[in-house]
Amino acid sequence: MRTLRHLSYIGTTIFITSLAFLAGCTGDIADAGEEDNPVGPGDTEDPGDPDVCIPGIPTTTQLPRLLNREYDAVVKDLLGVEGLASEGNNPPSALLVPDQEGSLNDIAWNSYLVAAERVAAEVMAGPNKSRFISCDPAAAGCLETTIRTFGRKAFRRPVTDEEVQRFMRLATLEPQGTPAEIAEAILYAFLASPSFLMLPELAEDKEGGAYKLSNHEVATRLSFLLWDSVPDDELNAAADAGQLTTKEQILAQAQRMIGNREKTAPLVATFHRVYADIRPGAHWATLEHDTTKYPEYSPDVVAPMMAEIDAFFEEVTFQGGSFKDIFLSNVAYVNKDTAPLYGLKAADYGTELTRVELDPNERPGFLTRVGFLSSYSSYASTSPILRGAFITTKLLGVPLQPAPGAEETPLPEGNFTTQRQVIEALTSPGGCVECHSAMVNPPGFVLERFDSIGKVQTVDPLGGQLDTTGDVFFGENNIKKITTPAELMTELGAGPVAKRHYAEQWVAFATGRTPNSKDACVVDGLNAKLSNDGYTIVNLLADLTQADSFRLRVRGN
Repeated sequence: MRTLRHLSYIGTTIFITSLAFLAGCTGDIADAGEEDNPVGPGDTEDPGDPDVCIPGIPTTTQLPRLLNREYDAVVKDLLGVEGLASEGNNPPSALLVPDQEGSLNDIAWNSYLVAAERVAAEVMAGPNKSRFISCDPAAAGCLETTIRTFGRKAFRRPVTDEEVQRFMRLATLEPQGTPAEIAEAILYAFLASPSFLMLPELAEDKEGGAYKLSNHEVATRLSFLLWDSVPDDELNAAADAGQLTTKEQILAQAQRMIGNREKTAPLVATFHRVYADIRPGAHWATLEHDTTKYPEYSPDVVAPMMAEIDAFFEEVTFQGGSFKDIFLSNVAYVNKDTAPLYGLKAADYGTELTRVELDPNERPGFLTRVGFLSSYSSYASTSPILRGAFITTKLLGVPLQPAPGAEETPLPEGNFTTQRQVIEALTSPGGCVECHSAMVNPPGFVLERFDSIGKVQTVDPLGGQLDTTGDVFFGENNIKKITTPAELMTELGAGPVAKRHYAEQWVAFATGRTPNSKDACVVDGLNAKLSNDGYTIVNLLADLTQADSFRLRVRGN
């Protein structure tokens, strides 16, 4: 509508002075009177050795933007919108550019404006209208009450009187819209506001050489760490009452929030997708298999086998599992399409995933689930290289680089009776053998117990007897002879390198920082706790909020 678009345009200009805050002044804000190192992530500060703890608070930006997944979660929690009808029921973030660091460019800013317009229109025209405004917009005081109430949630802090007046100006502009149009324009302006799109941390109180986050900033960090979204009413009340000052107060809220499995589970799933490298462009769920050799495979197994991985990590986390249970749990989730891959009867299951328990000696941990095994294979055979390289690089954090032209290397010719023999011949040249024989091939050979689609195999498809023994690298001066997948999983779950890498990945994920020497101190503390019996993943998640760097900050850009 012309009037609404006119009001929306003017509403945007009301907040346009904040765009310098968004795009051009982040460095100046940090530098003004700054006593600490102002360098932030992505700048020239040397991160140091991430394996060596140097006490201190890493620099961070004062003005992080919502990640796209956070944008979706916030819009869902505030306004009940999960998919936009105008966009084929895709989430609102489908209208946004990919996550990016640095200043906001015109394309990204315009995408926020388009998303704000679409969300505002659908909310005001649909069943979620009361999530924004629950009174008659023409009634006296309705708009101001709505601005203060919704603004408290959307901005994660009380709105100021000056901000209220800026929003109220939309009711006085000419040509004047209808009350409903004005309300929609106000919602649009909220969704286009820098205070909504960013998570500013501007508190000026000092503690030593760092700045203490305000109670509202702590609440925001907590809610976005654990829920990817805005604080709930209880956390907002604690912030308003100044009850998020001490580590003990923060921990109490963190434990309460983690207890809400429905809200925390998506965050747990997202982290483990990062940890396991489940992302576009990776190997997961991207490969078809030869159905003449593997008739149990079909495209129908892809979605449930990937859903199983999320369900597996959620189960381990929220059923009191520890780090080692990622590698030892025998829980699986199957349906009629994936059950045969585990040797179960398809007729016993429907289309929905069903929790089952597998033989713990045969199927311990997520690396023995068909989602991993079939993804890290070849079309018509297993791939010990892919499986072994995943373990070494993704779970141990060893930075291996493929040899130039390795992907074009043809398979060797010969009278091979096992896939192991093929791979040993393929990687025997001088430029390959050292890395492959020491770090890549051995764990892959152990997993030859499973075929290309993840079924148990007792004889190699080439006709020979399986040899699943390998001298597996678990860290410097830690090479062990492993014969079975169960032995491999036990060593990974107990290994100090794998544990520390897991802790490091959690810290990097929670902070949005690349591993560095200052965060290494937090990593070391969590790693030590992971070695204690009874220390769960839930404990680790809560302890992320206890680092000094959670409630203190050194300004970056």
